[in-house]
Formats: sequence, C-alpha cells, structure tokens
Amino acid sequence: MLEIINYGEGEYDFPCLLVLGCFDGLHIGHAELLKKAKLQAKINGLDLGVMLFADGKGGKQLFSFDERVALLEQYNVKFVLKVNFDDEFKKIKPLDFLACLEEKLNLKAYMSGKDFRFGNGKKGKASTLKSYADDEENSVWYMSVKDVTYGDEKVSTTRIKELLEKGEVKLAADLLGRNYSVSGTVIHGADRGGKIIGYPTLNVRYGEDKYPVKHGVYKVKCAVGGVEYFGIANYGARPTFDENDPVLEVYLDNFSGEHYDETVTVEFLDYIRDIQKFENAEALAAQLSKDILCVTDGASAELAVANADEQTPAQLSGQSVDDDFETELSETVEEVSETQTELAEEPVANETEQPAETETETGQPTTIETEEQVETVTEETETEDNSDIPTVQAILEEVSETQTELAEQPVANETEQPAETETETEQPTTIETEEQPEIQPESGENND
Repeated sequence: MLEIINYGEGEYDFPCLLVLGCFDGLHIGHAELLKKAKLQAKINGLDLGVMLFADGKGGKQLFSFDERVALLEQYNVKFVLKVNFDDEFKKIKPLDFLACLEEKLNLKAYMSGKDFRFGNGKKGKASTLKSYADDEENSVWYMSVKDVTYGDEKVSTTRIKELLEKGEVKLAADLLGRNYSVSGTVIHGADRGGKIIGYPTLNVRYGEDKYPVKHGVYKVKCAVGGVEYFGIANYGARPTFDENDPVLEVYLDNFSGEHYDETVTVEFLDYIRDIQKFENAEALAAQLSKDILCVTDGASAELAVANADEQTPAQLSGQSVDDDFETELSETVEEVSETQTELAEEPVANETEQPAETETETGQPTTIETEEQVETVTEETETEDNSDIPTVQAILEEVSETQTELAEQPVANETEQPAETETETEQPTTIETEEQPEIQPESGENND
C-alpha cells in the first residue's frame, strides 16, 4: 500500500527520487515518464515518489485521487506527495517550493516532463530545476523527459478532455492507455426503465469532480458481482440531471438483480447516438432495442474471439464430434487397405544395412555400435511375416469399439496454452550531470 504524505507536513526519511507533475489524467505520456523513473530509482537505490494534486488544477479530473493512487502501484511507487492546489500553493516561489520539499523529504533526485511548470506565475521550468541540480551545494540531480506524441499532437490531459467533450471516447482511450471510466454507487431510481419501458437500469451516482463526457448514449462495459456485462448508458438524459450530482443510467444485457449501495465501475467503449425525445414509451423501447442490438452484436464478436482458444477443432469448423469421427474412420479404413496391398506386393527383405562408419576428430574411422543397435539389427534381419498385418474387418471392429468408448466420454473443450514468460533486462545507468544522455522515447506533461 502506498504511503500518502501531505505536502509541507509529512516526512519521508529514506533517500528518494520524486517525480514532479499534476498527473490528473495518468495517460500514456505519464506512463513513459513513470517507467523511466522506476528504472532510475531502482538502479540508484532510491525509493520512488510521485507528486499528485488532490483536486486537480481547479477543474474536474479525469480520475479521482484514489483512482490515480491505485494506478501508480504498478510502477513500484513507494509514496505519493499529496498537494492541495489552493491559493497559498499558487503563490509559492519556485525555489521556496523546492526548499519545502527537501525540508521534509530525503530527496536525492527529481524527474519531470520537459515542459513542467511550477511556482508562482509558472516561473519555475525544467531549466530552473537543471540549474538548481547543477549547483553542487544542493546535492541532487535532475532528469527531464520530452513529450510523447500521438499522431502529430502532444499527448496531454487537456487534449483528452477535449475528446471527451466531443464524445470521442475511443480516441481518448488510446491516449489514456485504458478506457475512460466512472466509478460510483448504485442507487434507487424511479424504476421507469423496468416498469414502463421494459429495460431495468442501474442508476450509478459518481463524484461531482469527475470530468464529464458529452451527453449521449454510449456502449459500455461494467462488472457487477464479479461478472462482466456489456450494455448501454445514458449520460445526461435524466430530466433532473445535475452536473454537481451526476447519475449514469446503465442497462446491461442479460443482467438481473439488485445491487443497491454497491460500487461499480462503468467503462465507456464507444459513442452510439445523441439523446433524443420520443413521443411515447413504445418508441423509446424500440430505439433502445436497436441500441442494444448494436452493442450485443459487437460483444458477441469480442466473446467469440476470447473463447476461440477454448473450443475444439470440431466446434471451430462447425462440424459435430460425430461427423469428425465418421470422417476419421473412413480415412483410417482406406489407409489400412492401401498399406495392406502395398505390403502384400513387396518382397520380404532378408538383408540388413550395416551401421554407417563415422570419422572421429582424430581422422580414424570408427564404428559405433551399442547394445540397442545390435538388438535393432537382430530384429530387422528376421523375416517379415505378412500374416500379422491386420485385415480391414479387424480395423473396423477396433474403430467401432473406440467409437463406443469416445461416445461415453465427455468432449474436452479446453486447451492448455503454453505459458508465456517475459524477461525484462534493465541496463544500469547513473544520471548525475547534464551530459547524461536522455532516455528515448521521452514523455512529459505541462502539469497535466
């Protein structure tokens, strides 16, 4: 479990590397920076810490503070420096900010994005940190990492928010490295979906600080009670919808039951359509049927791919097990019949080949004979007796018995996949001065 340290209050005694930034989105650019920071901390024997704003930079966040802390665990982060982005923090001067950090933390190194800004008026820059680290009296080193781009644009939290405002949740997921999602509590609703329309919904209330997506109907995925479902969600369709008390209406295909007061996470997969007004409940139900059909068709395709490895060859080809057995039986009979004919026409071999001579490294030929080879030669020199060749009728009887045994046994539908192993090789480097080469590809974020 990560340790949470409040800025200006808590202390951390073990030598550490601190990654500076806002990280309110934790997108693929942040991921690259954190991977590099994890490596640098490891090879220098430092604990890794990450600075997080508690409430974003005065606006709504892509992910809550708790969600971001959970995401950081995969990078071996030891502690999070929690900063409140309030008026007092905005007024602090860049060097005073660094002095406050080093007063409470045993800091040995800093890392940040190339365009990181800090301090009053955003006067602190990467160059400020570099000059500070170059001063030997400060006994720290600094490394900056360039931006990560997607297409021709820099990956940033600002860009992701713009995509969500347009309903482009698929592209936003590419930049985030995961589906955009909201987590909330299932609450009681008016039950209009179940009683009037015939589509019971989960009403999910989530945090008011969560950044909103475009109002509309979305394809979603949600796990309830340990089971994953596909479905549709209305965002902003409720007559009483309030941005300060947002509720997401979610219908999940093949789901039933009540899960009030449980916490669920709804992932946005794709935008389906704008919100519409309908003349009556029947018209609304008809449209929902179309929406759900679109979702379930896609879900079926995804499930088919996921389950392909668990199917037998007969299932994948569309044939039944009995059809496969009859085909195999016919081929076996023909093969045995041809083999019997060929053997009957061939003369009996009475001669055996002598083992080949091999030349040793000394140049002297030598014959290698083992006890097994002698036995093999003895067996081969015996006269072959075609009377032992099974007849077609005998094969048919044996195959018939096998068919009976197979019919009594269940068909195995699962196939074990060979385990995959991944080997990660980390090249040790020590970064202390400005001559230190930067690691590519580089990433960063301007407090985003």
